[in-house]
Order: sequence, then C-alpha cells, then structure tokens
Amino acid sequence: MQRHIGLTGTMGSGKGEIVKLLQQRGFTAISLSDMVRAEATKRGLEHTRENLQNVGNDLRRTQGPGVLGKMVRESVEREPKDWVIDGIRNPAEESELRKIPGFRLIGVTAGTDTVVLRLQARNREGSALTKEQILERLNREKGIGEPPDGQQVQRCLDRCDYLIINEGTLEALDAKLDHFLKLLSGEARPSFHEIFMEIAYTWAKRATCLRRKVGAVIAKDKQQLTSGYNGAPRGVPHCAEMGGCLREKLGIPSGQRAEICRGTHAEQNAITQAAKFGINIENSTLYCNTFPCVICAKMILNAGIDTVVYDSDYNDPLSKELLGQQTGVTLIRYEGKRTVW
Repeated sequence: MQRHIGLTGTMGSGKGEIVKLLQQRGFTAISLSDMVRAEATKRGLEHTRENLQNVGNDLRRTQGPGVLGKMVRESVEREPKDWVIDGIRNPAEESELRKIPGFRLIGVTAGTDTVVLRLQARNREGSALTKEQILERLNREKGIGEPPDGQQVQRCLDRCDYLIINEGTLEALDAKLDHFLKLLSGEARPSFHEIFMEIAYTWAKRATCLRRKVGAVIAKDKQQLTSGYNGAPRGVPHCAEMGGCLREKLGIPSGQRAEICRGTHAEQNAITQAAKFGINIENSTLYCNTFPCVICAKMILNAGIDTVVYDSDYNDPLSKELLGQQTGVTLIRYEGKRTVW
C-alpha cells in the first residue's frame, strides 16, 4: 500500500527538511504551494510570500477552502506511489486529502525564538526581516486575523496525526521521522508517552463539557494510576441538561474566570480519584491533552506530581506565570502519535 504523508506547520518550522528526508526514502514531493505559484505566474505576480498568501486566499475564497487540497489529491491519485504533500494550511485542504486511503498528517512546530532565528538566517527575500515582521507573518499563517477560508495553520496542527517538535539537530529530526514511519509500518511500538497520551485522549471521549473535551492520566513507573475527564461533579446535572454552557452564556473567554464553571477539570478528577482510593501520586507524571488551567496547576503542585506532559496549548496567563515561577514540576510539550490509527 502506498504511503501518503501530509505536512503542516508555519514557515521556519522545518517542513522542508522533512520533505528532503522523505525524498531520500523514495517519496515523491508535491506541495499545495506549487498550485499557488502556478496561479501567481498566470496573474503575472512576483513570487513573494505576501503575494502567494494573497493568491492562495483568493483561490480558497472563490473556489472553496479545500480547492488546493482537491487539486493535489487529484494529482496524487493519478500516480500510485509514495507521496509527501507539503504546504497544508487550511483544515478544508486537510479534509480533501483525508479522502486518500491511508493519508496521515504530520504537524511540525518549533519555539517562536527558534523560528525567528531561522527565518532571519534564511533571508529568502533579499533583506533581513525584523522580529516584528516575522511575528506578524507567523500570526497570519496561524490564522490570527484571517478569515476561515484563509491560512489556518494552527487549526491544522490541532488536527494532525503526529506532532514533531523540531528544535534540535537534523539527526534528531531524522530519528523522530524514522519513529513515525516505523509506527506506520508496525515495526515500532509506541513510546510510553504515546501510550498514556492516547489513553488521555480516549478518556476525553467521556467528557460532557460543551466547550472542550479533555482527558488526563496519572502514571508512575510506566503504570497507569488514575484517570479523569472534564464534566459536572458526581450527582450534579451536566451542562447540556441545564440548557447550555454557563460560561458561554456569560461571555467568559477561554482561560479566564475558571471558577465560573459547573464542570470539574480532567486533571482535578484524576487527582481526586487518587485521594478517594488512597493512591500515592507523589513523583508521578500527569498526561493531559490540554495545558492545565491555574486551578489545576495549583492542585498539581500541591499533590507532589513532578512532571506534566501536555498536548494542546491553553491560554491561561496566570497558570503559565505560576508554573514558570516554580521548580518542582517539569513541563513537557508532548510530541508523537496523536490519534488512533
């Protein structure tokens, strides 16, 4: 069976290096950007990043948000071989490519400071970009201020099957890619981080929160101790039974006023389960598919948990401030397999 691997991520994340590594393994490369460049040439436009972004947005607006994915899918389906598909920037494009049997999406990311340094060193357009210019372009790529049919890289990253954090050497990147390919072929077993995060995502399916479904697992010595998901406390009606989300009704933004909520968070439920059953969770690791809020952060610190492995980010400034001031808990941004294959 042919392998079809898509790549999403912002500029400077290292997608191009992954393309080269896959080509060395016999993959043929194609990019949604190829379609945009061809259209820009037709319109007589120079191939600057801004022009290409505008042309891509125009194609999505006039021909549908998934048009570039559809073009590439039709090209790939005509030639049965291993393909690496670069430049996926909108969920509708990803949805089109998901129609290809066996398609898997790799998300590639790196810290903002790392990306800024890479882009300043790259200097593709002939003059060094300032940090402010780079941040503006990164925000646009991620979807900030963009229409739903525009560039929405962050939403694509949230939907990827496998996440790679590319902040090390080329050899380290190659090793991460090799693990992904061996997972895909069945030659490798998932890491313990991947196992426990997959369990956390499975528990999230039980969540009754109307805003965000979160699951958590506490493990120690490679064994699961407790788990939890977010929803109303034991014996209390769920939000759906009460006519909707209280926070939505009050217009409270995500990451603010965590106390105004009928639900108990997944991390809180995992910790209180340990208390209920007398399970020692000191020096354990908590896995959660979302960064902890400030209330969860305080419980994690006082429970003696020493490591938190989290997947998606959560915009709670006070939580990040508190966790940034302490030395007892190590925070690890999860990377690896994110969905059940």
